[in-house]
Amino acid sequence: MDLLHDKLEPALQECLLHQLRLHAAWQELLQSHGLEAASLSNEQVRVADQMVYRFGRLQDAIGSRLLPALLQIMQEWQDNEAWIDKLNRAEKLGLLPSVETWLLLRELRNQTAHEYPLQPEIVQLNLRRLTQHVPDLEAALAQLQTQAVRRGAGQKSGLPGQAGQ
Repeated sequence: MDLLHDKLEPALQECLLHQLRLHAAWQELLQSHGLEAASLSNEQVRVADQMVYRFGRLQDAIGSRLLPALLQIMQEWQDNEAWIDKLNRAEKLGLLPSVETWLLLRELRNQTAHEYPLQPEIVQLNLRRLTQHVPDLEAALAQLQTQAVRRGAGQKSGLPGQAGQ
């Protein structure tokens, strides 16, 4: 199996696509000042839903495909190792900015994945927190993208955009 072609390239492309759509929704929500309002309009809810969805999809794709592919290419993957140990190794290797930040992003993703129809203040608070941390997730992807490109990813495939845009 060619890890670069079969795993790393598709994982990076998927992540960059999610990031592009996440970033667009994040910008649109910020520009609409939706997070300052007591309640969101239907359009702001649509954009917020898109942002929450892409945040979760991006983090899932990074954690389940991109990070494992990079660790495998670097011969740092151990099948029976606990996930937290893999994250710690990824941080030491410069693949992730911070394990602590990654775990916070995961917590935010999980909190915003649940709906609280009778408690809109909880939804608003979770949405504000997630919105504040979109740049952290984008920074993690940018760091992983840099490492992937160093290992030959993206040189033939025409990747969809750049992380952090």
